[in-house]
Amino acid sequence: MSDCQWIPTHTVTPIAPQTLHIWRLPLRTDGASHWWDLLSRDEQQRAQRFVRSQDQDKYVQVRGTLRCLLGQYLQIPGHTLRFDYGDYGKPQLVSSCNSLNLQFNVSHSHELALIAITQATAVGIDIEQMNPQARYINISQRFFSVAEHEILLQQPVEQQCHTFFQLWTRKEACVKAMGGSIAHVLDQINVAQGLNQTSIAIEVQEEPHQLFLRNLIPDPNFAGAVATQAPLQHLHLWQWDSISSG
Repeated sequence: MSDCQWIPTHTVTPIAPQTLHIWRLPLRTDGASHWWDLLSRDEQQRAQRFVRSQDQDKYVQVRGTLRCLLGQYLQIPGHTLRFDYGDYGKPQLVSSCNSLNLQFNVSHSHELALIAITQATAVGIDIEQMNPQARYINISQRFFSVAEHEILLQQPVEQQCHTFFQLWTRKEACVKAMGGSIAHVLDQINVAQGLNQTSIAIEVQEEPHQLFLRNLIPDPNFAGAVATQAPLQHLHLWQWDSISSG
C-alpha cells in the first residue's frame, strides 16, 4: 500500500505481528463533545487547562479517538484503559489492560492528527503542516546535526521548506521511538540518510542502535514520518471516519 492511500473506515481490523497501522484523523470543530465521557478524570482536567477552546477540542478528539481505537483492538471498553508516562511524557498502556502488548504514538498539527499502533516494538510518529514562513534555517542550526543542516543548505531555495519539514518530522519520529527528547539525541541520529527513500534503516549511536524510518504523506501540505525500533513487514493506512462512527 502506498503512502498516499488512506482508506476511510470506522472499524478496526485485528493487528498482526510485524504490522503497523497508521490512522489519519481530520480534526473537526464540532468533534470534541462526542468523546468527552470517554476520557479519564485526569484527561478531562488537562483538557480544561487549555486556554484556547480549539486546542481543548483537538486534545479531546485525539485522546478520545485513541481510546476508542485501542479499545477496539483490545476488545475492551475504551474508558477502562489506563496509561503510564515515560520520563519525557510519552504515554504507554498499563500492562494489565494491554493483552496484545500494543505500542502507540500520536502527533497532530493544525487540523490533522496521526495515530500509529503496532505490537511489541516502540513506535514514534510526527506530522507537521509545512509553513513557508517558518524560520527553518535558524531552527535547523539549533536542532539538526551538522550533516542534516548541510543537506538542507544544499537544497534549492524553493525546496528548502519541504526538505526542512521532511527532516524535522523524521527527527521527531525517531526521537519519540527512542522515548527521549530532541536535545538528548541531537547528534546521535542523522535522518538525512536516504532522505528521498520511502523507508530506510538508520544507525543510532546508542540503544537501540538502529531505527526503521518511513516517510509519510498525510496531505499535500503536510510532512510526516514514522519510526520503529524493529523492522515491520506490513503497513496499513486508515482514515478514521468519525461521522459514521457515531
